[in-house]
Amino acid sequence: MLADKCYQLMDKSLLRALILIVALILAACVFWDPARFAANTSSLQIWQGILLIWAVCSGVTFGVGFYPKRIIWRLFFHPLPAFFLLLFGLYYFFK
Repeated sequence: MLADKCYQLMDKSLLRALILIVALILAACVFWDPARFAANTSSLQIWQGILLIWAVCSGVTFGVGFYPKRIIWRLFFHPLPAFFLLLFGLYYFFK
């Protein structure tokens, strides 16, 4: 399956470490200034905040080396879209 092939291509230790570090940095940014990510006090919509939370969870899940057995969970916690969302979150925080 294409998702498994893409997952295996990303399953490199340096990429895992990078995604984990980016996810932890974004989590720290959310803790540091939660008003910047809140729907009522920022330009982000609620669904964008939920996607950023998902990206942090997915990035940490992938970064620590957890490999879901079922295909549905591998698709749900796929690191590629999470990585792009993590980069968007960091861009939004530091712009």
